[in-house]
Amino acid sequence: MMNDERRGTRSERPGTSETSLAARRAPFASRLSPLAVIGDMVRSDFQNVIRCIRAKTAAIFFDNLALFLQTDGLTRNYDLIFLLESGFLQYSLRDIQRLQARWPLARIVMIAGSLAEGEGRTGWLPPELIRCSWHQWETEAAHEFAAFCEHRPASWGLPPTASDEERLGFKLRASDFGLQKARFPMPAMLPKSVILADDPAMREMLADWVTQEGFDVTSTGQSHLREVMDAVVAGAVYFDVASEDFAETTATAQFLKKRWPSACLTVFYNAPRSDEIRLLTQAGVNRVVAKPFFF
Repeated sequence: MMNDERRGTRSERPGTSETSLAARRAPFASRLSPLAVIGDMVRSDFQNVIRCIRAKTAAIFFDNLALFLQTDGLTRNYDLIFLLESGFLQYSLRDIQRLQARWPLARIVMIAGSLAEGEGRTGWLPPELIRCSWHQWETEAAHEFAAFCEHRPASWGLPPTASDEERLGFKLRASDFGLQKARFPMPAMLPKSVILADDPAMREMLADWVTQEGFDVTSTGQSHLREVMDAVVAGAVYFDVASEDFAETTATAQFLKKRWPSACLTVFYNAPRSDEIRLLTQAGVNRVVAKPFFF
């Protein structure tokens, strides 16, 4: 049995402390249907997620998916459904399909706990949902959640069928590309974008996105960086980190910022911690995007 507090009846009732606090902190949240959160809310992996959700908007909490479908399956509409995945393959493909059939327009966000984040390596991932690791909440997902609640452009607002590549491209388009176009309103004025990546696939993917936005692109690896630095005046720099040495990464970021001080510097970094993001920001990085993009 689930008590009233876990069921969420108090968070739904206008005028109670939880709803009023969320409304004061997030004035746009009242436009959203209540959010559903399903899974083990006691698990330490998900504590930051739960705190952030409760601070932003009203939410209804369920211990398991079966109870959620039995209780709310025919009575409510949801804009956003969170699945907290504590273990490997906790939610089956049939479970996901039932949710998608009942709420085809809802965004389903799966937060993978520490024992579930390696599913992408098995070749199986649930289709047509947003999935991120528990350690990416603070660095990536929390910003998307806030934008979604406040009805600002967010990759979570894309159709449920959008791919991970499309979502990542949207994030860049909404931030880096928008900033550059605001600074240079005439297409002919747009400066070059430099892509620094040793991985050819990453270089190609980033080059496609940047070129589609109308920017002239120069792509290079670390071995040819100095040649590019001497020849190009850049307005945006995209640095894909391959090294596991954080000090080396920070030094490269400082080096890039020193050469192009007015450029928007975006760094793609593997599972960054909050302290690493802070240090990279101090080094001049404008945006840190967590890798891997899918798990």
